[in-house]
Amino acid sequence: LSRAVGMTVWGLCRANKQSRPEFNRLTTVGNLSEFLAGCDYICNVLPSTTETQDLLSGDALSSCKSKSPVFINVGRGGIISEESLLAALENGWLRGAVLDVFKEEPLPVISPLWSHPKVTVTPHISGPSVAENIAEVFVRNYEKYVNKQSLDHVVNWEKGY
Repeated sequence: LSRAVGMTVWGLCRANKQSRPEFNRLTTVGNLSEFLAGCDYICNVLPSTTETQDLLSGDALSSCKSKSPVFINVGRGGIISEESLLAALENGWLRGAVLDVFKEEPLPVISPLWSHPKVTVTPHISGPSVAENIAEVFVRNYEKYVNKQSLDHVVNWEKGY
């Protein structure tokens, strides 16, 4: 949808992949610094795996200092520590953050993120579920299961998602 409204959309992948129509550019974690340096917005939708834990913690976001993007986290909270996020905001590496997920959930009442002027906290609703949609997927997968066909939306336990 972002491309449809004229945005340039980059994607970060575990491994090199062929181009996909929803992205203008795909790159790998090995190019994280270059990737982050070119972003106006960073929207994290990555799963929680050993490879993504603290991927943006420490000074990883220092690569953002020239553009100072907004960080939107609707993926998993473990991608960045609260301390690293606060440091990135204070250092001007990020100009703001919209946070739907956190490393510790629920977000503790004493967290400085609640009152930070550059942070918007949302109530963990980045992907609301509609009962009818869930039922359609269930019925379709049940029919495939009964007919010994490959199921949709299968979790790859080795990858963690």
